[in-house]
Amino acid sequence: MSSITHQYVATCTSGVEGVLAAELRGLPEVSNVKELRGAVAFNGPLRAGYRACMWSRTASRMLIELGDFRGDSADALYDGIRQIDWLQHMAEDGTLAVDFVGTSDGIRNSHFGAMRTKDAICDSIRERMDIRPSVDLERPDARVHVHLRQGRFTVALDLAGDPLHRRGYRRSAGPAPIKESLAAAILLLAEWPLAAEAGAPLVDPMCGSGTFLLEAAGIALDRAPGLGRSRWGFSRWRQHDPEAWSDVVAEAQERKHAANDREIGVFGADIDPEALRTTKVNAQRAELPIVVRRQAVADSAPPDSPLESPPFGLLVTNPPYGDRLSSRGGANQVGRELGRTLTRRYWGWRAVVIAGNRGLAESIGLEPVRSKPLWNGPIECRLLQFDVGDNPSGPPQGRR
Repeated sequence: MSSITHQYVATCTSGVEGVLAAELRGLPEVSNVKELRGAVAFNGPLRAGYRACMWSRTASRMLIELGDFRGDSADALYDGIRQIDWLQHMAEDGTLAVDFVGTSDGIRNSHFGAMRTKDAICDSIRERMDIRPSVDLERPDARVHVHLRQGRFTVALDLAGDPLHRRGYRRSAGPAPIKESLAAAILLLAEWPLAAEAGAPLVDPMCGSGTFLLEAAGIALDRAPGLGRSRWGFSRWRQHDPEAWSDVVAEAQERKHAANDREIGVFGADIDPEALRTTKVNAQRAELPIVVRRQAVADSAPPDSPLESPPFGLLVTNPPYGDRLSSRGGANQVGRELGRTLTRRYWGWRAVVIAGNRGLAESIGLEPVRSKPLWNGPIECRLLQFDVGDNPSGPPQGRR
């Protein structure tokens, strides 16, 4: 096994860099963790990069740097890319895809940068082997990532291949799903691992396709998020170390088996029967024990948990908004119902709500103890945290 130290960049949704950095610091052999904008850089041997692929719940992609060079023109890009020995990384008859980020006076758009990079890789290999790789944008043998910033190109290989939020269990998502990586970040921000360890239940009263529920169950059961994936970007990489990867998989399997007997309380509900069917299918594929039922948010209440849990819990939800409802008024109505339900039935609980518009946030009618901007894909959202028992107005009359 190689002990060479590599440089990595794990990309993530804007706003969760701190959560991702904390995750990476908790992994063995990871060093020099540094938060960037929409990413976290770190160092470590190849096994550290493999562990990050296997265990990071909040990263989007896992990049291993192959080289960097100065310049900002198309010619500088082409010449610099050709300096890398690509036959050390991919087969001459393999497939590749290129992602390019950044612009300059000489590279006006990312598509042109990606095309110039692809030409340089293919020309370099063809001159030596009289054959060139082909392009496969969906499932390439090698996904190359080039980042141009302040007159410097950084070239990396995507170890993950498919984005890391694709856990391998989801058959269907339903409308406007939240990505698994963002859901996991929200759960970590809400301190779900500590709550689960203390025996607290988790409820999502508008669970949709069950993303929060499945991520919460995976965290509580110490299930590595990468354990269900069958394909990785490093699988056909010529520097891939199968022995190191086998060790990482064995570690994850051992931790999964050690936690199999844990009792957890993860509960969901939704008014849409099709969403509940999707949630059940996804849970079966993921082999995660969650409980769901059909129920309106106005009827939501803390579950009768089989656990000997304290009189508190975590409610986390991504209410429908935008295209998921026919009108802004519909989103506000959902917010009002959620606010009433929280104060009537969830006294003493922590509630974390993802608000996709200001009207929904205001309609809840409670003062959040935390308001943090996050991005759910192209939608700017707000993470609102309510510690319901700390509401200064106290529980309303008639609370059940």
